[in-house]
Order: sequence, then C-alpha cells, then structure tokens
Amino acid sequence: MTITGHEDIEHRNVASIAGRMPQRMPPMLASSAPEPFDSPDHIFELLWGGVRAQARIADGALRLLGRNGRDLLPAFGELARIPALLHAHEALLDGEVVALDGDGQPAFDLLRPRLHSLLAGADAGGPPAALKRRPPGQIAYQAFDVLWLDGRSLIDRPLWQRKNRLHEIISPGAEFAAVDFVSDEGIAFFEAVASRKLEGIVAKEKAGAYTPGARSKSWLQVRALQSGDFAIGGYTFGGARRKGEPFSQLLLGAYEQGRFEFVGAVSGGLGDAEARALVAQLEPLVAEQSSFSDPPRIPRLIYWTRPELVCHVRFSEWSRDGYLRFPIFHALRPDLAAQDCVPD
Repeated sequence: MTITGHEDIEHRNVASIAGRMPQRMPPMLASSAPEPFDSPDHIFELLWGGVRAQARIADGALRLLGRNGRDLLPAFGELARIPALLHAHEALLDGEVVALDGDGQPAFDLLRPRLHSLLAGADAGGPPAALKRRPPGQIAYQAFDVLWLDGRSLIDRPLWQRKNRLHEIISPGAEFAAVDFVSDEGIAFFEAVASRKLEGIVAKEKAGAYTPGARSKSWLQVRALQSGDFAIGGYTFGGARRKGEPFSQLLLGAYEQGRFEFVGAVSGGLGDAEARALVAQLEPLVAEQSSFSDPPRIPRLIYWTRPELVCHVRFSEWSRDGYLRFPIFHALRPDLAAQDCVPD
C-alpha cells in the first residue's frame, strides 16, 4: 500500500552514506481527539492495543525494544524471522507486537501470559520455561513507521514518504507486516472499528515528521474502548475481600507535571493465583510512605509501594474529578516504566 500523488523517496547507495543507527529512539506519542473526523491531510490506522516496540535490525539480527528499553524478544520468539523478511541491511522500525485470535482480531488477553512470563523470567535470572510452551494466538509485529534505514535517519521526512518506503522494504508474512491504513475517510473507518469492538483508530498527518519522545498533535487517537497504563502505588486489605485473596485492591497512579497522582483502585480482573504472584512482585517494593502526591484516604490497611510495576487497565470512563470508573485489571506491563504512565 502506498500514498499516491507524490514523488518517491530518493534511494541512496548504502556504502556512500555515513551514519550509525541508534540503539533506539524515544517513541513518538499520540494525543487524543474526542471524536473521529474526515480529512484529506490524514491517514487513519487501527489502534491495535498491543505492546509498543521498536524493531532494530542489523547484520541479520533483531532486537525488539519496549518503551522502557527492555528487550521483548525472549517472550515473542516467533518474531526472530523478521530480518529475513526485510529488504534492508539495517533498519529501526516503530510498531506494535499484537496477538491475533482465531478470527484474525487483535486480542490483548492473548499477550497477557507472555508479559507475565517475561517478568517472571527476569526475576528468575533467565528465560522462563513457560515460554517454551507458547500460549495460543498468532503473534505478529505490525510496523507502522520506519525511523532509520541503511545509514540514514528518516524522522525528518514527511509521513507519506516514510510509509511508502516502509511498504517497499517489507515482505509481509504471518508474523510481520506493514500496517495498512485508510486515507481521508476517518469517520467510516472508526465506525467499522467500533462495530468490531476494537480499541479505536489513530489519525496521522501525511506531511508530519516523526518527533521522538514528543506527544504530538499530528497523531491523534480516537478510542472506541477506554484503557490505559498505570503504576501501582500500593495495595490494600479489608473491605469485601474474599477469603484467601492476597489483597483487596491495587492503588493506581499516573504522572501529571512530574507529580504522581492517584487515579483509582482496581480489584477486578485478577484470578487468585495471578493475584498471589503479583503480591510477590510487590512485596520487595513496599515503602514506609506513600509516593502519591496526595495519598488517598481509604479506610483499610494499606501497604504503600514504590511505583515501579505498571499494569494495563480497562475502564468505562474518567470521572469528572479525575478517577477511573469501573476499572478492570488486564495485565502487567514489564515493557513500560512508571514515568510512561501519563493519562490522556
């Protein structure tokens, strides 16, 4: 798929170009839009709701780097074939690791055991044995941008040039593809996505550059479902806790202007075994004082923790006073640092 009506990007001889590919770049982040729109100046992509990762390919080897710089490849060994499907000597791609269900739909639930096993493997000092028994779901890397290619940075190029080049260098396979997109017609695309109960869409300016580490308005996400990533700042006992459960609630926070703000508590979505494993991860992080800038006043026994563990949560909406309504725990996110948790 190409964006038509423009000259092709200039091809260069690799040997004639000086430049060293960076290990990674801080990813460009999207801002939010309240509703979908049509625009001849934008393309529209699916909001995959997977794990954001940069694929660094050099000398036939792949590194798959999460937003916190962690190598995710041990959890997604199927993706090791990516270099063989890329027509380039070296490249730095931006995209998402996704799991597809039997209907070809992205399903974050299928990534959940991989992420938990990745975290458990790090604590054990090596790859977890559970990863040898691959959980179900077709794992794929959906590349939506190319930041560096054969000796030169492309981040200052307009998006339409980067997109055209991306589609030229990839031989798509089951585990690796360049993200498809729709031009101009964002409203109809959003309605189709929402009807399938998918996460939403991202609108991207065709002429936009890639700005590493910035939350840019040239990328706008429109969500059909609400979800987010939040750091765990503590856990509680008491209340309506069922007998045998290792805690009652997880206390969640996000960073706003450098302050760690309480955004709500989650109790649903965790099985008993999963909850016990999570407590084992939290116990070494227990702290005497709260890390929240304004600690919540909850009439329960609270264990404060350093906000180092991040989890993905789905919820119905934000309340007017800035709290999550009806949050449900979805998965731990070992690929994210607490500072990555910035609410839309």
